[in-house]
Amino acid sequence: MATQQQAYDLVLKGGTLLDPGQNIHDRRDVAFKDGRVVAVAERIDPTQAAQSVDVTGKLVTPGLIDIHGHFYHGGNTSATNADETCLSAGVTTGIDAGSAGWANYMAMRDYVFPAKRTRLLAFLHIGATGLLLNPVLGGELRDMRLVDADRTADAIKENPGFLIGVKVRMHVDAVSHWDAHNALRRAREAADKAGVKLMVHISGTPIPLPDILEHLGPGDIATHIFNGNPEGILDANGKVRPEVKAAADRGVILDVAHAGVHCDLDVARGALRHDFFPTTISTDIHIPPADRVVYKQNDLVSQFHAMGMPLEDAVASSTSRASRALSLDGEIGSLVPGMAGDAAVFEQREGRFVWQDMSNHTAEGKLRLDTFLTVRDGAVAWRDGRLLRVGEC
Repeated sequence: MATQQQAYDLVLKGGTLLDPGQNIHDRRDVAFKDGRVVAVAERIDPTQAAQSVDVTGKLVTPGLIDIHGHFYHGGNTSATNADETCLSAGVTTGIDAGSAGWANYMAMRDYVFPAKRTRLLAFLHIGATGLLLNPVLGGELRDMRLVDADRTADAIKENPGFLIGVKVRMHVDAVSHWDAHNALRRAREAADKAGVKLMVHISGTPIPLPDILEHLGPGDIATHIFNGNPEGILDANGKVRPEVKAAADRGVILDVAHAGVHCDLDVARGALRHDFFPTTISTDIHIPPADRVVYKQNDLVSQFHAMGMPLEDAVASSTSRASRALSLDGEIGSLVPGMAGDAAVFEQREGRFVWQDMSNHTAEGKLRLDTFLTVRDGAVAWRDGRLLRVGEC
């Protein structure tokens, strides 16, 4: 009997599984053992599990993936506590988008990230200290002496599986327009030398958007694609610009990175009307100014569904498509047996829900996904509004 009870560590029982990676949207039980998914079936005997959770009537998905956030908590003034902001939203994997550079990533690697239960990886900023000096310099690339493609590439090559790409911000506050092309070229150089992806912030760019997109190839990431600033993805007639379509066609990842201030809902609706969907939905979660609302991942999935994305597509943009964008689709992003034991369970709240951007545009929907529990590494990590166990130092 004891052996039977330990066949599984955890079973999620009775839920509706939405797993775009397996093309499943139906009732399924999901079982976990030793940190992995071990079974997905219409019925799994709960008496064979050390713990069984009844999730009847709830939506079960793979653990969500936020490919753009800021999680170097304590490393700069705007980074968040990943376990609080991710696990509470059903996010089990968070990707830090350039909080640190080659000169200050080590504490992130050795102390901050290992202390969190959320799986955390990072894009390394092309600037030596990432976002650390923003409050002093007004922008992290205002002094081009901070840019070193060789040291950036070397740091990434020395940390495979942890540093997964290069980040550069093409924003008027980040870099002067006379230095922007050079900063972009050097970021491209660093990514190529390290053999990794390049992520480029395109909102508020001081240079033409086509100049940025021509530096991006298959697998590279253009982030903040629905921003409402000049040099956006829509032309004067509200249609998607041909350079943007061409980038998508050649495999450039088009990422939301909402941030509260970098996603204009009218721009997003205009793109969706032309069936131009984001590749990935992400938050750009950070500690915002008092007048800004930064939504969590589950809210953004709900918001984009409200604006016209089928729920399957919105979930895929936070699971299977996100894992492919990170070249991690053999490990996360789906609940195929053998993959990482990361899952999210959501209450499907029905009612009238309104989301707002910084331009006072709103999106209204009838469905919101509220996190019921989050499974990380095969165990319940967040439930009933609280973390069940913090990470280990």
